[in-house]
Amino acid sequence: MELLTVKLLFLLGILLAGWIGSSLPLLSRAAASGGRFMSWGNAFSAGIFLGIGLIHMLGEAQAAWTELGWNYPIAFVLATAAFAASLLFEHVLLPEPAHEIVHHHGHDCIEEHHGHVGAEAGSGGFYPYVLVVALSLHSMLAGLALGTQDSFTNGLIIFAAIFVHKATAGFALGVSLARSGIEKRRSLRLAALFAAMTPIGILLGIALNRIIRSGAERHVDAAVLALAAGTFIYIASLDIIQDEFLRPGSRFMKWLFATLGLALMALLALWI
Repeated sequence: MELLTVKLLFLLGILLAGWIGSSLPLLSRAAASGGRFMSWGNAFSAGIFLGIGLIHMLGEAQAAWTELGWNYPIAFVLATAAFAASLLFEHVLLPEPAHEIVHHHGHDCIEEHHGHVGAEAGSGGFYPYVLVVALSLHSMLAGLALGTQDSFTNGLIIFAAIFVHKATAGFALGVSLARSGIEKRRSLRLAALFAAMTPIGILLGIALNRIIRSGAERHVDAAVLALAAGTFIYIASLDIIQDEFLRPGSRFMKWLFATLGLALMALLALWI
């Protein structure tokens, strides 16, 4: 099976994970209560993201730059720049109401701000769309990293991390929309938008990969890998781990699952 076909299958799987995860709380009140298993799964995906970013992507990117004749640690600089850019968008440029909803103690402030969100949605404001875009940005960038992969093994690892995180992040978004008072049909459209963000990133990555290959631009390939590494490190540390560990309860289990993901990535480095 060609790698392109595999990537398209990955795209379909991630699309379904995002759609089912985000729409389930909107269609079922029982599902909207959430669960600790979702948190454990999210922590596990954080370990995979962190491990593949630090152990696999960053190391491979720096090795590529060294082969190209760079003695300067350019891969680490690019990864740091991607980390800083993600921090700028999520914690500096993001509007304060959206920032508070997304990052205030693991989404627990949804109930506290129930009236405010409902008023924004009812007035036809753009706030719900800001929230969805904020939650979707990293998913799209992760999809870009998957789309540019030339290795089936690396692609499979990235797919597994994205799949788990997409489902859990989608579920969190669905719970937020279900509790916000936004009309159900509109919420489902927003859920569909969120689900489509990673597949869009994958398609962009595939297109970029074709451009790179046609121009034999190894520099661009190494740069994309380093930038993706910085993004994955950010997703794991500030986008998942921070939010999950701010939530009370099961912190040891969350740590255990995150460490399990890291250990799995470390073991895989022995063979790939």
